[in-house]
Amino acid sequence: MPSLRSPFASFPFIALCLIALFGFGNIAVFYGLHPYLASIGIPPYWAAWILAAEPMAAFLLRPLVSPWLRLSNALPVMRASLLLIAVALSAYPFARTIPALLLLRVFHGAAFVTLVSATTALLVHFIPPDRSGQGFGIFSLTTMLPFALMPAFTEALLPHVADASHAYAWMALMVVPAFLLLFPLGPSVRKVNATVAPSPRPALADLRLAMRPRGVAPMLGASLCIFTASTLLFFFMKDFGASLGLANTGLFFTVSTGATVLTRAAGNPLFDRVDRGRLLVATLVLLALCYAGYAVVRTPVVFLLAAALFGTCMGVALPLAQASLFLLADPTRRGLTTNLALSTMDAAYFIGPWLGGIMLAAGMPRATLFALSAALALAAALLVARAGLRRATF
Repeated sequence: MPSLRSPFASFPFIALCLIALFGFGNIAVFYGLHPYLASIGIPPYWAAWILAAEPMAAFLLRPLVSPWLRLSNALPVMRASLLLIAVALSAYPFARTIPALLLLRVFHGAAFVTLVSATTALLVHFIPPDRSGQGFGIFSLTTMLPFALMPAFTEALLPHVADASHAYAWMALMVVPAFLLLFPLGPSVRKVNATVAPSPRPALADLRLAMRPRGVAPMLGASLCIFTASTLLFFFMKDFGASLGLANTGLFFTVSTGATVLTRAAGNPLFDRVDRGRLLVATLVLLALCYAGYAVVRTPVVFLLAAALFGTCMGVALPLAQASLFLLADPTRRGLTTNLALSTMDAAYFIGPWLGGIMLAAGMPRATLFALSAALALAAALLVARAGLRRATF
């Protein structure tokens, strides 16, 4: 008997996933920013602020940008954002002082968050509600793939360029394919726009209304905890891997995201049929144990095995959390709610590197960062349990 479920593998969906892939690629190369800043003489305290400046700009700007984005203006905004990202990446070799680096990171963050917000504003119109788990699972996967590919690629590129800033500048080329995809996407967007009733310009009241449905606020809090915990690994794992004798620290990201890919391939068809609440809580508890385990890792092999477990847990947790929030949200405000979820990622990528950098600058061991990640994963599990996902989505 043929399936009656709505298809989501349309050209607009695929194109938006690819644009996100290239967009996140320019962020994934900054896994080694912390040691690069040390190499050019930036003090540890200011390095923490420079790490956090880009996501801080994204966190502050997204709530202002997201309510104003709609089908009619998303494509022009995406074009402008891609061009600004290319300018930002090209400027890194010229930014060597603390003020210049802070300004550049803020500029880069503003361009990046505008691109992602506009992409998300379009995406919600091309994912059928009955396929939300699979749709968000695939989209989330495309945003994570660069974190597997780009660190290893960057490590291979570094011996052939002057320093990491020149590697960042070469990443501006990733803007080209993303920009070209916008042209064939136009007709599909205009077709959907013609069928969507005009909505009044959103106000701050819309943010409150988007968070009103039961379970939305706890899930946003859980998302903040999940992302913050993971950023403490992303920004500080290069030095830790090197201290264990791992020659190519980019392998951590390759292994972890490889595990995520396999988990998605096996689990995506099931994510719309499982008890989301119980599975998500169990996964977050396992993730907390994984974070805590890094404190006792002493060899590269065990380090990479822990990376595989981390990737598997994230491969389950992220799509379940995103799909659950999508279904808990008011259907008329799903785009805004999805962008609020992305704001939690922005906040996490500000809080995580800033807090981690300050802790390391104060002389705390890396084991403290892992303990904090474990505590955040457990806090996320408690918030998911409070959200009442089973009652809300089944």
